[in-house]
This record gives sequence, structure tokens and C-alpha cells, in this order.
Amino acid sequence: MARKRRTAASFAAVSMLALAATTLGAGTASAAPTFTFKCVHLTSPSEWETVAYNQDGHYVGLALFDQDPYGGSPGDALYATDAESDGYWVEAHLSTGRVASTRGHTAGYTAGPVTGDLPEDHTYSLSIEMHNADWTYSSQGCTAKS
Repeated sequence: MARKRRTAASFAAVSMLALAATTLGAGTASAAPTFTFKCVHLTSPSEWETVAYNQDGHYVGLALFDQDPYGGSPGDALYATDAESDGYWVEAHLSTGRVASTRGHTAGYTAGPVTGDLPEDHTYSLSIEMHNADWTYSSQGCTAKS
């Protein structure tokens, strides 16, 4: 009789462990997404861009520096655009310390202009960062000129 109780208790313990392992699992492995970045210079108007693409090659964000004023927009202006509802926000960085951020806004939002007069004919670094709660992806700096 004692042996039957031990066997039943052992069976119950093993069953509970198996159930716990099945229920809790090891979690799902989730690979970090990857981004690629491209430097672009448009000459009319004179803009410098760092463009972000997701692992599928879709445009997801933009850091933009407008060199000169045009059409009512100021010159020496920094913008950040979040183009995709993917849980990331976008930060545009200019090597002067100027930052534009879409944090706290939904996709489709453009932050900026973040302005301030810069000396003419200087070269700066323009970069983009893709942020979420767990990850930050940063581009290398692209050339931007004032």
C-alpha cells in the first residue's frame, strides 16, 4: 500500500513538472531586428539625409538636415521622421549636439525643425538612431554641410 502511494506521489510530481515546463516554457527566442542606413544629399533644396530601412528593406525613418531656408522653412534645421508603426521611435543627431526626436508620437510624425544658426561652410555629422524599450540602433555619421 505504501508503495502505491509513493508511486502515485512520484507520478503526480513528474506530471506537475511536465505541466510546468510546458506551460512556462523557455520563452520564445526573438532575434533582434536589423536596420540598414543610407546617406543621401539632395541639391535642390540642399538637404542632407540619413535614411533607415528595416530588415525587409522598407523605409522606416529619416534624419534630415536642411542647409538653407526655402519655402518658409528655416535653414540649419534638423528633423526626425518616424514612417512605420513598428514600436520604434526615431532620433536625428547632428554633431553639434542638436537632437530631434519622435519619442511619444505615433508613426507618421515628423519632429522639428530644431534650429539655430550655424557658421556657413562647415561640415557636420548627421546620424539616426532607432529606439525602442529594449534596443537602440545607430547609424554611422553621414556628412552634412551648413
